[in-house]
Amino acid sequence: MTISLAYAIMYIVMMRKEVDMIELGTKIIGNFGAMIPLSFGEVVTVETFDTGPKDHADVKVKWDNGSHTWMALGEINDAVGKLSGIGYYTEEVYYETA
Repeated sequence: MTISLAYAIMYIVMMRKEVDMIELGTKIIGNFGAMIPLSFGEVVTVETFDTGPKDHADVKVKWDNGSHTWMALGEINDAVGKLSGIGYYTEEVYYETA
C-alpha cells in the first residue's frame, strides 16, 4: 500500500498540533485500568531541551490528590486508537475518544 505525499504531510502536521497543545495548565486524565478510578491533574512544568525530537520534553503533572508524575511528552495521548485505553490523555482527547 502506498501513502500519498499529501496524506503524509497532513499526518505530520496533525501530530505536531497534538504535541504543541501541551502547555502549562493543560488538563490531564490518567486512566490506569479497570477498578482504578481515573486521575485528574494539570501540567505544572514543561521542560524542553535543545536536543532530540520535541516529544522528548519532560512534563510534570500535579494530580488532584496532591501527588505528581513526570512523564515524557510523547506518552500523552499515546494510547489513542489502541486496544487498551490505559495511559495519559489531555482532557479534550479523552472525552473525544470516550
